[in-house]
Amino acid sequence: MPGMAPAIVIAGAGECGTRAAFALREEGWDGPVILAGAEPSAPYERPPLSKTGELKPICDSGALREAGISFLPGTEAAGLDTAAHVLELADGRRLPYRSLLLATGARARRLPSGGAPVHVLRTRADSAALRARLRPGRRVAVIGGGFIGLELAGAAASLGCAVTVIELGPRLMGRAVPARVAAVMAQRHITAGVDIRCGTGVTGLA
Repeated sequence: MPGMAPAIVIAGAGECGTRAAFALREEGWDGPVILAGAEPSAPYERPPLSKTGELKPICDSGALREAGISFLPGTEAAGLDTAAHVLELADGRRLPYRSLLLATGARARRLPSGGAPVHVLRTRADSAALRARLRPGRRVAVIGGGFIGLELAGAAASLGCAVTVIELGPRLMGRAVPARVAAVMAQRHITAGVDIRCGTGVTGLA
């Protein structure tokens, strides 16, 4: 369209956004590609954060440069002007785009904690802060019995923590796997010493 900026802008430098940027090159797009990520580090895989806590890069800055992808770390998307085809950044910059991919991911739901030490697990910084508290004998409550919650529960139990998983649904991983698979996973965690409580909601923290 006349007047439209030629760049393809991707908001979110996680697995989806980063893979999409490289896929554009693989599919023959030779115009500008801008990858904007809220975190200061190079793109990395998130699944290991709930298992080993290790950082596994998706790529390094050299690979991004070689592919001709303009990477903007520490850049949070703050607004979107669809009429003008502009992505607004938290630092005041405006990125005009030809096409835009929103790959910003999800945010953890937070509960009122009343000052209790409550952690969420979405980023490398979250993982580091949580790992620093997982010591033998420490009591840990994991709210949510999905994949991430169970991976974290298993990791905490292996470090010697006393772990309780609290799941509102009638069984673990209710939206992800069949009941028989969930039952196998539940038994593995119980064998590892994890206390699993399904059908249990959280009304407050003290």
